Amino acid sequence: MQEEGRGVARLARLVARRVDHPVRRRRVHVVGEPLQHVADVDHDGVGLGGERHPLALAREHLEAGGAGSGSQNALVDGSSRFILSGTEDLGGGLRARFQIDNRFRSEDSPFMAQAGGSTWVGLQGGFGMVQLGKLDVHYCTGADTHAARATSLGASSCGLLGFVNGSGGDRAIANTSRIGNVIQYMTPNFSGLTGRVNYSTGFGSGASANSDGAPGATSKGDAWSLGLAYAAGPLNLQASFWRARSENRTVGASLSTNSDQNAWTLAGNYNFGVATVGLTYDQSEVNLGTVGGPDAKNKRSAWSVPVTVPVGSGTLLFTYTKANSVKLNGVNQPNTDANLLAIGYDYALSKRTSIGASYARLDNKAAANYRLYVHSGLGATIPAGAGVDQSQFYIGVRHAF
Repeated sequence: MQEEGRGVARLARLVARRVDHPVRRRRVHVVGEPLQHVADVDHDGVGLGGERHPLALAREHLEAGGAGSGSQNALVDGSSRFILSGTEDLGGGLRARFQIDNRFRSEDSPFMAQAGGSTWVGLQGGFGMVQLGKLDVHYCTGADTHAARATSLGASSCGLLGFVNGSGGDRAIANTSRIGNVIQYMTPNFSGLTGRVNYSTGFGSGASANSDGAPGATSKGDAWSLGLAYAAGPLNLQASFWRARSENRTVGASLSTNSDQNAWTLAGNYNFGVATVGLTYDQSEVNLGTVGGPDAKNKRSAWSVPVTVPVGSGTLLFTYTKANSVKLNGVNQPNTDANLLAIGYDYALSKRTSIGASYARLDNKAAANYRLYVHSGLGATIPAGAGVDQSQFYIGVRHAF
């Protein structure tokens, strides 16, 4: 190690020290980044942090009115990750920062993608922070907190709030995941008020997600988003706006697999002491027609009521979410609405380890095609389709380090 120079040796010491003394972490209260986790480093150096959901037993059941019904027991991973992050004091109140977020599934495969999570470099100072890279933007603003607990991601209200009558690809708002090619500015905190603005130089949904494309009309897509958040005592408010154009802007090009998108979300919650009650309203639209027309604009509204209640050393969670019927070019499409009921309990065994249990029930009308959140991305194998109702019972363990 000494032969590699002082810098590398110092880096190794810092990493080792942060592993022995876990990195302090906190959720960033910025609209549009509900699922982004940042490993904070309080001084110059590099920190290693993350979380694991390595032991989770889920039982899923699908009901399709006869054919297609079925149940499955599975050991599943609830989106484990480890995060390498660092900061350097540049003087004058300016800091350089970076983060590399790696995702993996511990039950059946070593890695989902190297640096598959929020991965970026940035500068932070009195002006706020500028970040460049791959970031969580807009999607599932105001969703419940299952993503940060030992309960199931499948129980998250994001399964309805993040989609327009579908479960992925062109139906997913802001990919319901990271967006690539992002330039983001985050404001300082002004007495509880924070804001952000994002611009992506190359947005693609579905099969072309995060692609820069080639020069010319086939690569003129982009995306931008604005967000505000306000936190004062027991009150939290959020607002976010999203607009995206798919990469291929050639007149007549199909948008059926790479949709144009418009969406906005308002959310808030209030801590009454005995319980925290929230309300989220979302309106999202995906255009599945062609560039230059004709359009096939699918628009739906959705709302959600998340409630958390502290019970002893744990937290009881309850969420009801409703996705209303889709309107195609302004015309209502019958039986395209769905609702999701989720309950759960998260119990802290220590500051870093918790156990949890949850139950989620998703009811699709005959032409609705929603799924439990990250149903396939985390290894679930039971297929779903239009009109298929789904339920899941889940017991899991979460460890943050």
